[in-house]
Amino acid sequence: MATEINEGTITPVLNAARAWMRRCWISDGSILSEDSLWTDELVEAVRHAFVDHLDVGEGSFLEKLEAQMRPASPHAKRLMAEMLWVLYLFPMGSMGPDSKRQQVFEVWAWSGSSLDPGHSMLSDSALHGVGSAGTAYNTHRWRELVYLISLTQSIKALDPESRKRTLSDYDQFMAWIDSVPKDGNRQFRHMLRYYCFPQRVERMASNGDRQRVLEGFGKATSREMKSWTDRQFDDAMLRLRAELKTQYPEEKLDFYREPLRSMWRSEDTDAGDIGDNNVIREESPISSLGQPSQDAKMSQTKAVNLILYGPPGTGKTHWMRQKFAEYTDAAVDIDKDTWLLEAVASAGWRAVIAATLADLGEPVRVAEIRDHRWVSAKRRQRGRSGNVQQTLWGYLQEHTPEDSPTVNLKSRRAPFIFDKSQSGEWSLLPDWAEQDDESAKLHRRLSAGPETGREAVKRYKVLTFHPSFSYEDFIRGIRPVSSSESGDTQFQLVDGKFKQICDEARANPRRRYALFIDEINRANIAKVFGELITLIEPDKRAVYDPEDNLVDGMEIQLPGGDESDANERPFGVPHNLDIYGTMNTADRSIALLDIALRRRFRFEEREPDYDLLDRVDGIDLAALLKRVNDRLEFLLDRDHRIGHAYLIRIRSLDDLRAAFKHQIIPLLQEYFFDDFSRVGLVLMTPGAPPFVQKQRLDSARLFPGSVVDGTHEDRTRYQLTAMESWSEQSFIAMYADRGASTDPDSAS
Repeated sequence: MATEINEGTITPVLNAARAWMRRCWISDGSILSEDSLWTDELVEAVRHAFVDHLDVGEGSFLEKLEAQMRPASPHAKRLMAEMLWVLYLFPMGSMGPDSKRQQVFEVWAWSGSSLDPGHSMLSDSALHGVGSAGTAYNTHRWRELVYLISLTQSIKALDPESRKRTLSDYDQFMAWIDSVPKDGNRQFRHMLRYYCFPQRVERMASNGDRQRVLEGFGKATSREMKSWTDRQFDDAMLRLRAELKTQYPEEKLDFYREPLRSMWRSEDTDAGDIGDNNVIREESPISSLGQPSQDAKMSQTKAVNLILYGPPGTGKTHWMRQKFAEYTDAAVDIDKDTWLLEAVASAGWRAVIAATLADLGEPVRVAEIRDHRWVSAKRRQRGRSGNVQQTLWGYLQEHTPEDSPTVNLKSRRAPFIFDKSQSGEWSLLPDWAEQDDESAKLHRRLSAGPETGREAVKRYKVLTFHPSFSYEDFIRGIRPVSSSESGDTQFQLVDGKFKQICDEARANPRRRYALFIDEINRANIAKVFGELITLIEPDKRAVYDPEDNLVDGMEIQLPGGDESDANERPFGVPHNLDIYGTMNTADRSIALLDIALRRRFRFEEREPDYDLLDRVDGIDLAALLKRVNDRLEFLLDRDHRIGHAYLIRIRSLDDLRAAFKHQIIPLLQEYFFDDFSRVGLVLMTPGAPPFVQKQRLDSARLFPGSVVDGTHEDRTRYQLTAMESWSEQSFIAMYADRGASTDPDSAS
C-alpha cells in the first residue's frame, strides 16, 4: 500500500500521528509534555486568540502569531506549539526537521518554559515528513491552522469512544470530516485521512496528483473527475493499486518511484504546481559531507549575529539556554558525519592514528593512514589542509620504542605503541591496547558506530567574557600545556574556543553551529576579536566547496601560522556558524560598545515582562516591580531597571521577603554604590512599615564635652529594618498611590 516504500522514513511519522490522535484527540493530553493541553477550554482559548484576531497585515507568520497569542495563557501557547507540530508532520522538502523543531521550540518558549530537545516526538525521524505539500501549504498555513482548530472542536464535541470509532472507521470518518466547514481545498484534510487509513488512502496531500495518476493510467478523464469527491478518488486509487499489484507482484509500489512514476508524470510536472495540485517529491537524507540535502539548505541560510541586551533578570540567559536545543542532536538523531566529527574531536592525534591502524589491521604506509576516513575527519575537525603527513610522521615516530632500529628520532615518549618495518610500513605493537587505554576506547567507539551513542552531540560552545578575556583566549595564543604522559609543562600555540568552533563548522557544512557569548560587553571587544571583526559579517562569511576550496567570502592568515606551511590553511569564519551574545545594560550601556561590533550585530532588547508575574498574598508583583523600575529610571536610567526573573518564582510572602533581602536590595546597593539614602528612596513605603530607617547620630551624645573638628553637629545613617517586619502592607504601600510620608525619621 502507500506505506510499502521507505518504511524507515514513513513509519515513524505515522506512529507519531497516531500517538497524537490517541493522546490529544481521543484523550485531552499532550504530545510533547505531561500536561492536559487538548481540552475544550484550551482549544477555545486558542481559537479566540487566533481565529478571532486574524492578522493579514505585514510581518512573518510567527511574528503575527506571537502578537495574537500574547494575551493567551501559557498552556494555550503550548497548545498552539503542538498544533504547529501536527501541521508540520506531513511536509518534507522545503521544511526539514531542524526548521520544524525550531518553530515548535520558539512557540512553546512563549509560555515561559522550554521543551526537552531529546523528546522522541521532536526527533528527525518523527519530523522527517512523508511528502511535499508544496509552497501553497506554507503560504496558507494560517488557513490550515484555522481548519485544524475547527476539526479539533468538532471531534471534541463527541464522547471519547465515538472519537475513537470515528478515527478508525473510514465511513464514519468521511461522514464526520464532510460535516466540518473548510475554507477552500485544505490539504490537512488529505493528510489526516492518510494518517488514519494509510492502507486505503494514498500518500498525497491533494487530489491533483490523484487525478494525474488516474488519467495517466487511463482510468478516468479530467472532465469526469472534475466533480469527484475524496471518497471517489480513494476508491479509484485503491482499485488501480490492486491491478498494478498483480502486474508487479514482487515490487513495493510507489507512484513516485519507478516503474510507476514515468507512466503518469512527465518532466514538465517536476516543477510543481500551485494550490490543490501540489506535487509530492521523495527526498532522503545523505550520509556524506558535501552533498546537497535539506541540512545543506539550512546551513546555507544567512548567518545570525545577534546580541540580546537589557537590564539584569530579563531572561536573556534563559533564552540562550533554550536556544541550545536548536544546536543539539539527540543520540537517536545524530547523522554519521556529525557523530564522527564529534568522536574524533574528543581524542588526540595519537589515538586517532592508533585506532586507524587497528581498523586497517595490517602494516601500511603513511599515505594509507592519511587517506583513512577517521584521519580525514580529524583533519577536517582540526582545520588542517589536505597534507597532514608531517603530523602523522611526528606522532608515529614519537611513540615508537626507543630500541626500534628503524626510527632515528631522539625524543620519544610513552605510550610506545607504534613500530616501522624495514620496508617503511607502520603497524601497532601487540600490547598497544594495554599501553594506551585512550586509543583502545576510541577504536571501540569508532568501530561500533553511532548506533551505540548514548549522549547528544552539541554543535555549540559557550563562553563568558570578563575584563581579562583576550584574543589569545578567543582565537589563538601561546599557553602553558601540561603533558599527562610526562608531567612536563610546555608553552604551545593553542586554538581558542572561537577558532575551534569555526573549524568544527567548516568540517561539517551541512549542519549549523553556534557560539554563545554571555556578558559579551564585559571584555574589550576590539582586542578580543582583533582582525576577525571583519570576517564575522554575514556577507564576508566563508563558503567552501566539497573540496574545501573557498568559493565565497573572505579568509586571512592567522598569527602564528607560516603562510608557506601547507598545514596552516587560511582562516575564514564559516557561513554555517551563528554567534549569539547577551549583555546587561546595567554593567555597560550599549552606547559604549565598540562601534565596529554594533555595526556587525543585530541587537534585540529584552525588557521586564510584567505579564509573567502573578499576585501573591494580595501583593501585585507586576505593579510592585513596575514601581521599583519607575523609581530607578527616575533616579538613574532605564538601563538600571530590574527584570521579572527576580520575582517570577515567588509563591509566598516569605519568598518575596527573601528575594528583596538577598537579591534585589544588594543589587540596589551596587547601583547606588552603597548609598542607602538612595536605596531608601527606591523602597519608600508611605504609611507602612519601612524597609530602610534613618538614625540620627548626635555628636554631643557620642562625644560629651568635646568638639570633633571637621564634622557637623550630627550625622545620619541608614539601615535595613528586620526582614520579618516587612508585611504584606509594606510591599503594597510601595506601589499604592497615596500621599507621601513626611516623617523625617524614616526613609519609608
